[in-house]
Amino acid sequence: MFNKKKEKKIFSLLISDFHKESINDYNLNSILKKQSINEEDFYYFFPNKTKSLCIFFLKDLQYRLENNTKKIIENEKSISKRVKFILIQLIKLLEEDKATSLYFLNYMSSKPFFLKGISLKFSNTVWFILKDKSVDFNFYTKRIILSKILINSVLYWRGSNNYKNTEAFINTQIDLLGKFGYYKSNFKNLISKMTPKNFLTKFDFLH
Repeated sequence: MFNKKKEKKIFSLLISDFHKESINDYNLNSILKKQSINEEDFYYFFPNKTKSLCIFFLKDLQYRLENNTKKIIENEKSISKRVKFILIQLIKLLEEDKATSLYFLNYMSSKPFFLKGISLKFSNTVWFILKDKSVDFNFYTKRIILSKILINSVLYWRGSNNYKNTEAFINTQIDLLGKFGYYKSNFKNLISKMTPKNFLTKFDFLH
C-alpha cells in the first residue's frame, strides 16, 4: 500500500509538466530534479520513463472506469447500450483532467503500435466488464473491432476537445452498426478493404 501511495505521489508531482507538455524522455531527469523527486524512487516505479508513466495513467483510468460502470450496466440488457455507456464514461474520465489526458493521447498517437496494443487491452477489459462469454473466432473479432471503435472515439475527442460532440459521435457510430454475423466468414477480407469510418458501421454487439 505504501508503494502504491508513493507511486501515485510521484505521478501527481509531474502533472504540471504534463499540462505544459514540457516533459519527455530526454529532459526527464532535469524535471525530476526541479520537482525534488528522487531519481532512484522514480525509476523504481517508472523504469521506462514516459511509457511507464503512460501505462500508470491508463491503469488508473481503467480502474476508475470499472468502478464507475460496473453497477450501472448490470441492469441494462442491451449490449450495444452498455458498450455505448462505457465509452461515454471513458470520455468523461478523460475530461476530468483534459491536459494530462491529451498529453498521453498525444504520446500514444506518436507510437501507433503501442496505441493499438493498449486499445486491444482496453477492449478486452470492456468485454470482461460485460462478462462476455464468446469463444474462438467471435472472442477475437469482438475485441479487434471494439479496439477500432475505441481508437476512433478517443482520437475524435482529442481532435475536437469537446465532450458533447464526442458523445454524439459515439452514439452515431453505435446506432449505425449493422449485423455482424453476416460478415464473420469474410472478416479478414472485410477489414482489409474498410476505412476506420465505414469499419464501424459493420459491427453488431448482439452476437
